Amino acid sequence: MKASPLPAALLAAAVLFGAGLQQAPAADTLVRKNGQTLEGKIIGSGNGNLRIKMNQATISVPLADVKQLRMQAPAEFTAAAAQLSRGDAKGALAALEQLNKTYAGLPAAWAERAAVMLGDAKLAAGDKAGAKAAYELFSKTYPASVALANLGMARLAVESGDMPGASKLLEPLAAKSAKTALPADADGPAFSQAFYLLGRIDEAAGDNSGALENYLKASALFPFDQNAVADAKKRAEALRTANPGLIAP
Repeated sequence: MKASPLPAALLAAAVLFGAGLQQAPAADTLVRKNGQTLEGKIIGSGNGNLRIKMNQATISVPLADVKQLRMQAPAEFTAAAAQLSRGDAKGALAALEQLNKTYAGLPAAWAERAAVMLGDAKLAAGDKAGAKAAYELFSKTYPASVALANLGMARLAVESGDMPGASKLLEPLAAKSAKTALPADADGPAFSQAFYLLGRIDEAAGDNSGALENYLKASALFPFDQNAVADAKKRAEALRTANPGLIAP
């Protein structure tokens, strides 16, 4: 099965961070749990520690001691997200591999995105085993980001034909969306992606009405991920063309 286009929540994050490059302070800022504030250039993380360069000295800080972190996303992150959006997964892989190696476990939103993007890029490039490994590593590294991890594994399941497995992973997001009038910034794109995938699942099962309903939810009710919206609209139109008179339940 051909991999579907990548979700734009990641690109949206890249655009947001990229736009912030012009306004963000030159120095990265780290606040420790004891209240101490460090300013400098974060040059990497790994093995449970973060490294920040301050003037000519480099200080190592345990990740467990970090209370707050403000760091602009590297230009490589924004460029890789743009490549993924254009469908150039192989072109983005080298940058994503290096970003995840350099900033392993960094408690920053863009670093979380980069970790899940690595799985997305591998999946789009046809490396399902590599995608699975990346998503599993993401789950272990960022256990609080359950929705992103589940979406990644659900995409992998859909592309592998495991529709029951994908459905089970998406159920919590669908249930949460039913209780949400105005989704949080992080939830909106996740809901859009989830309903697009649920539409794929229904379509594969021959439930065209259910698929149309989920595609409409992805594109109209939760239009927060531009790739999911575009893909859902295309599939909804194709369903209507192939099934004149088709309506959502």
